[in-house]
Amino acid sequence: MQTLYLSEQYSIVKREGEALRVEIPEDQALGRQRQVVRIPLNIIDRVVVQGEITLTASALTSLLERRICTHFLSYTGRSQGALTPDPTRNATLRLAQYAAHTDMSQRFSLARAFIDGKLRNLRTQILRFNRSQRQPRLSQAIENLRAAHRDLHGLAIPATYDPLDRMHGLGPIFGCEGQGSAAYWDCWSELLNQPWEWNGRRRRPPPDPVNALLSYGYVILTSQVLSQLAIVGFDPYIGFLHQSSFGKPALALDLMEEFRPVIVDSVVLSVLNTKILNKQHFQHEPGSVQLSKEGRKLFLTKLEERFSSEIQHPIFGYRVSYRRCIELQARLLAKALMGEIQHYIPFLVR
Repeated sequence: MQTLYLSEQYSIVKREGEALRVEIPEDQALGRQRQVVRIPLNIIDRVVVQGEITLTASALTSLLERRICTHFLSYTGRSQGALTPDPTRNATLRLAQYAAHTDMSQRFSLARAFIDGKLRNLRTQILRFNRSQRQPRLSQAIENLRAAHRDLHGLAIPATYDPLDRMHGLGPIFGCEGQGSAAYWDCWSELLNQPWEWNGRRRRPPPDPVNALLSYGYVILTSQVLSQLAIVGFDPYIGFLHQSSFGKPALALDLMEEFRPVIVDSVVLSVLNTKILNKQHFQHEPGSVQLSKEGRKLFLTKLEERFSSEIQHPIFGYRVSYRRCIELQARLLAKALMGEIQHYIPFLVR
């Protein structure tokens, strides 16, 4: 199964039998002739729409009938929302999710597990580079990440929290996450080859090509995780680590934490260090940098390759794609909430 990315501006997507018919208009300025592409519905598991693209009612209905999520991004790649099918019949799971959200002990334990996975995978990412380079700065980052991980596991679950606490008692967890993330991002200049420069992680708006790739990749990853959560039967907007607010897919943001370094960060470093992308693939605008049309295609191709690449699952032992790993983590979370397993086990790479 594949993700369908729709990014040719002013295209019209219709249903044609058991397929989607994508009509791409002529664009003389770009030297593009009118094209018609037919995509069978049975090979699609997710759709990402970026910019000014029209999906007819019949096309959207056919996607919903097949329980395919459609994610809408602005032209610059900012998430604008998602059209998801009706929730599955697993109301019991959502009741357990809501109950855990309001239970201080469960919420703290789950939030800590998500950050546990993130910190350990951040450390593994740097270890892979340090095996060949043996950089003192990388070694120090690894030690700082170990320290953050130790501090995380030294935290006691609070019995209560101040109702006025904006972090709902999760402040110590965010402190450990911030400590580890700072160590990780501080050494990224050692991970990037010339001519790429790194002056720290900055999000809104991204001021340089590296940050632009990271931000765009995380948007795509969030949409992938949201799709898998909807398939399993969760409410993606009720989370445990991230605060739930209007239009914020908090649970998707929770679950993606452990996948950020192994999927998005890994692809970003690869496409930059192997010169798949160069500076001509980025557009500089006042105060921000964005991928060009060609750059976006190249990056999405490599990102999809990563989602589809297979590894031996660290828990189950058989080979699965990273996309399937996300679904399996969602199912493990469901089992933990339903009491079928004792604890949620984060996804870890070696």
